[in-house]
Amino acid sequence: MIQLVPQGWLGWKFDVLDNDRKIAEIKTSTLPESSTFSIDGTDFRAYREGMFSGDFFLESDGQTIASAQKPSAFLSSFSITHVDRSYTLKKQSFVSRAFILFEGDREAGFIRPEGFLTRKATVSLPEIMPRPVQLFVIWLAILLWKRESDSGAAVAASVAAST
Repeated sequence: MIQLVPQGWLGWKFDVLDNDRKIAEIKTSTLPESSTFSIDGTDFRAYREGMFSGDFFLESDGQTIASAQKPSAFLSSFSITHVDRSYTLKKQSFVSRAFILFEGDREAGFIRPEGFLTRKATVSLPEIMPRPVQLFVIWLAILLWKRESDSGAAVAASVAAST
């Protein structure tokens, strides 16, 4: 099992632990939506193709390793491709922050917050999926959590301003 542990209350930087051993750190930038991480001395970059639209990519040394498309702006899901494998990452439900990873119609893994008010999460992804691709999938889930948090903060500020 992989664990995501936020490094603070307000930021979007996470330690990624495997059996309590730190294997990477994921920090999400807003504009453009991107992240960098290192695994065993190899650097990886996860990013969105355009500023507000486009596909998402994972690359290392200028080579694309995996890609993801968001089929709809209104759905919390991604279609992910790595080599000859395709996955779908989607929210478990409208109100949940948990994500389920599917390979075809089969559930292949999950990313699940450990509680209602925490960003700490438990992750189970297919062992056949290379570690950098696993971190890419995790980053996509974090990205959607961040978007939800940002939109919730905007709504709260708007309500406070109108009262």
